[in-house]
Amino acid sequence: MKKDKLIIIAIFFLGLVIYLLTLRGVAGNPVARDFKENLDKPTMPFELSPERGRFVHVVNLAERGQFDLSREWAEVAYPDVGIAGGKFYSFFAPGTSYFAVPFYLIGKKFGLSQVAVFFMEVAAALISAIFIYKIARKIFNLPNKASLFSVFVFAFASNAWPYSITLYQHIFTTLFMVAAFYAAWKFANERGGRAWLYASWVWAAYALSIMVDYPNAILMLPIMIYFVYSTFSIKRVEEGISLSIRWAAIFTFIVFVLITGLQFWHNAHYYGSWRELAGGIQTYRHPEEIATNASASTGTTKNIVAFFSEKKIPHGLFILLFSDERGLFFFYPIFILSLFGIWFFYKKSREVVVFPEYVLALALILTNVALYSSWGDPWGGWAFGPRYLIPSMAWLSIFAGIFISQGAHTGIKKILAFLLFLYSSAVALLGALTTNAVPTKGEALLLPIKKYNFLKNIDFIGNNHSGSFIYNTYLSGRMTLLAYYLIIYFAVALIVLLVLIASRNKTHG
Repeated sequence: MKKDKLIIIAIFFLGLVIYLLTLRGVAGNPVARDFKENLDKPTMPFELSPERGRFVHVVNLAERGQFDLSREWAEVAYPDVGIAGGKFYSFFAPGTSYFAVPFYLIGKKFGLSQVAVFFMEVAAALISAIFIYKIARKIFNLPNKASLFSVFVFAFASNAWPYSITLYQHIFTTLFMVAAFYAAWKFANERGGRAWLYASWVWAAYALSIMVDYPNAILMLPIMIYFVYSTFSIKRVEEGISLSIRWAAIFTFIVFVLITGLQFWHNAHYYGSWRELAGGIQTYRHPEEIATNASASTGTTKNIVAFFSEKKIPHGLFILLFSDERGLFFFYPIFILSLFGIWFFYKKSREVVVFPEYVLALALILTNVALYSSWGDPWGGWAFGPRYLIPSMAWLSIFAGIFISQGAHTGIKKILAFLLFLYSSAVALLGALTTNAVPTKGEALLLPIKKYNFLKNIDFIGNNHSGSFIYNTYLSGRMTLLAYYLIIYFAVALIVLLVLIASRNKTHG
């Protein structure tokens, strides 16, 4: 137990240092005019609309006390801006912006409001990493070194890295998912007063996850089904059937009601109806666009559900898993080992009590993949790698840890794992140090530089164009970006190598 606590402390501080080295940002407290001057260029903190669309609401909440946007800030978020009741809003779910306000206010005092807001994502990623370790260790019974390897796969050899240092919803989705998973498991195995705490935790995580991204209502459903399964118990007795109910899960539903009620109030107050979602409000058309394009004279409303279709799944699966544009196994082949880990654990878990949790992890992966394969834009717009699959990478990382810790030939497995980690980590660091603004193949072929995957990022490394706050502020004149890249890369590789060497093939380490 003491060793686990030390490892968790090590995860926190190692992750903090490495993520801070790649944290995107610029000094100062940005105002609206700064964006068009330089902040929305590639490698800059607001290179794409998701960062801008969330940050503009943070500023308006902190400076005006209102979620709606002033016209000046609406211009910053344009074209992903809608209008409701004569006021402007971005199309992004509001949760992430609300969470960021305290970070903005603290950072503003030091002239680092944007950096502080982005640091919020680092904090969420570190907490997620700790939960991944606890889940791997306590639920899946992995050795501590294999559990630590799982953490490093997620943190430094997956899409989590380039998206933990900017302002997106994916890390919060992952955080609420792993937190709810752990709490639901604790609830299933705890009695007494703590059961009430864990049940409240599950309901709160589910409600908050929907606030940061509406599709999480579906992505988190497997956990809620598992939670319900743990709440009701049916047994055969001599008199017939006995139904027992764990009332902690029933009464703590009020936590979900209260948090969701606040979201309904937000929707009604700003969008005009409790049922209205940010992505469904009327599109705002800029007067200049109307002047040059008559067909754009009126704004349109969007049916969010229409973006999903089962007919799109085969193509979406290819894009998300295998393509050289966004494919999971192309960008991060370390997760090929996860497939073998799934099989190894299946052969073992049929005989152990952890089988329901194994099924739950698989259900979460499949739900994530199926949902975004049916999405009209599986590429995620201009993005680095399969950003929609970041929640699945948390579970796949655990199965990668299972791969190196179970069965025969563990030495060969570790060598293979290390080699694939080197490739995957190199790719992740490319995105983290440079840009997430990578076009799709179709769009790239129309551009002068026809690159549409991490090859585009290599050019930024060679040209010393980085998004790193630390590098740009303190080191850009002292060393090349390539040297900075290699220092971080070899440090991470050495740490993982030592973990693999130290790990042994046993159930508990």
